Amino acid sequence: MLNEFMGMIGGGIAFLGGALIVWGAVRFGLAVRDGATGGGAEIATAVSMIVGGAVIIAAAAYFGTLDTSWAG
Repeated sequence: MLNEFMGMIGGGIAFLGGALIVWGAVRFGLAVRDGATGGGAEIATAVSMIVGGAVIIAAAAYFGTLDTSWAG
């Protein structure tokens, strides 16, 4: 039962990380399209959002490898 719960939590976290990557990619595209009006700050924010999403997905993958054999 704990393994199923851990799988659901890990899947939800990975989904949120993926959504963050997609939203960051959209913001990046909009910042590049705007060019000079947005400047580098919007591009930097979008890139940091994409990287943050990737870190969240990596954490979800690590979460799925945790040992739950002690739970019986």
